[in-house]
Amino acid sequence: MKSIKPKNTLRKRFIAAESDALVIETIQTWNKPTRPSLRGAEGDEAISEEQGQSHLRILKLKGTWRANDYNQLCFEVTGRKGPPETYTFKGSWKLNDNQQIEYTSEDGRDRLTFKGYWNIPSANRLVYILEGSSTSRFEFKVQLESPTFYPKKGEICYRIGIGIRQSRLSAPGQIIILYGEWRFGRDLGLTFQMDYGQGKVRAIEFGAKVTFGRNKVIFALKNELGQPLGATLTMTRKFLEHLDAEAFIRLKSRQKEQAIEAGITIPF
Repeated sequence: MKSIKPKNTLRKRFIAAESDALVIETIQTWNKPTRPSLRGAEGDEAISEEQGQSHLRILKLKGTWRANDYNQLCFEVTGRKGPPETYTFKGSWKLNDNQQIEYTSEDGRDRLTFKGYWNIPSANRLVYILEGSSTSRFEFKVQLESPTFYPKKGEICYRIGIGIRQSRLSAPGQIIILYGEWRFGRDLGLTFQMDYGQGKVRAIEFGAKVTFGRNKVIFALKNELGQPLGATLTMTRKFLEHLDAEAFIRLKSRQKEQAIEAGITIPF
């Protein structure tokens, strides 16, 4: 008698991303042969029908989210024996209207939304920190589209290559735009306030070196450690007066101090 084995298939779908976890849906289906009803020419038993059975499971894997060297999203499963298992998400991702990361798989079946907030630690790095986690974050290699920002536009643009296997980014690439409003912080530092929807507003803080030109002020931006970011924010005198009258007065005072120290007149 010929041996007839049950068919067994397993379908897997990623259904949710949490700060330190990945939720997976699995559907295991197998077909069990029923009692034979016919005989073949050589006496072999044939199967009259098959009875299908399915088993649905929801798994929550604990681990850490990160980005690999090619700016792809990865999840590293922890808490298991042996080497950690890593899932690499090779589909595409973009920012939604709430400036959150939205991932779509290559076949379009899996969609994940990551809740978090942005930070700019260096000139060629852009970081997305997942909400509620101290370890999960996506650190992307990026390039600024323009080294000069203008507060009226309220956006910071980066070019990013995803899945490109080169050491440097190369065109064409995806454009990421962070939207926000520029504000003055402590000691005439600057903040870029971003709205993440549902009343969630967070600010990226910058230090700055200030220089004065004719009817404008140029802020050479620095990160929280005082390192230059290779970008400047240019404000006209008219816009600065409208944006923050108190900051404008303080800048006028600083301008006079610099002029006295240098022994020259600084136009502003």
